[in-house]
Amino acid sequence: IYYTNTNKNAYIWNSRFNKKMHNLKNYPYTTWYISRSFVRKNKVYYSISNGGKVKGVVWHGYVTPAVVKTLNSFNSDSDYLSYLNTDKSQKLSRALLKLIPNATVSLNLSQQASMNKITDYQNIINLGTVSGTATEGAITHKTIVHDFLMGFSATNAAKAKTAGKMLAAKGYTSDKLASLMSQGYQVGIYVNDGAATSVGKSGYPSTISFKSSVQNNMAFVIAKPKEN
Repeated sequence: IYYTNTNKNAYIWNSRFNKKMHNLKNYPYTTWYISRSFVRKNKVYYSISNGGKVKGVVWHGYVTPAVVKTLNSFNSDSDYLSYLNTDKSQKLSRALLKLIPNATVSLNLSQQASMNKITDYQNIINLGTVSGTATEGAITHKTIVHDFLMGFSATNAAKAKTAGKMLAAKGYTSDKLASLMSQGYQVGIYVNDGAATSVGKSGYPSTISFKSSVQNNMAFVIAKPKEN
């Protein structure tokens, strides 16, 4: 995923480069998904989309790649929560946490869930594996929350909204989730949304790294700590 890297006129063109489709300066906070890169007149361009109706091709220098931190780089729940609440790469995480009123985020649970090795918790509810249906364009299909969230066919807000409907259909409404939080449940969450762990100076694609033991293991669970 990428973000807008300029506040000046920076146009998104159609594939033939004969029509300006959008101006990036009007999308300063948008998350962009890159589907391919190509060279035109000795310049590198990206085919980009916001997951919705805004799409086209743009010069690579007008956007910059998102970089996520690995979970083992955090030292406390508050440290991790601050990152979730402020980092650009965590827009989808923030949208998902809004589905759980009074959510208590646990770094330890997030780390264990992302590795599929939850040992310190009980009554585990894996929200990421809740099944349901999602509509993308004119097609409605069966899926699970995890798979739908990892797709690029919707904006972050739309992804979270659909995930919320899928959860509610299985009984995990906002009221239900809030009730579980009041009973001592905690949230484990890790969503990289296709971001990289490091980026070199020369940019996409050769110097972007996705190396991490948890990089592609999305976690979205709630559970209660085991009693000592």
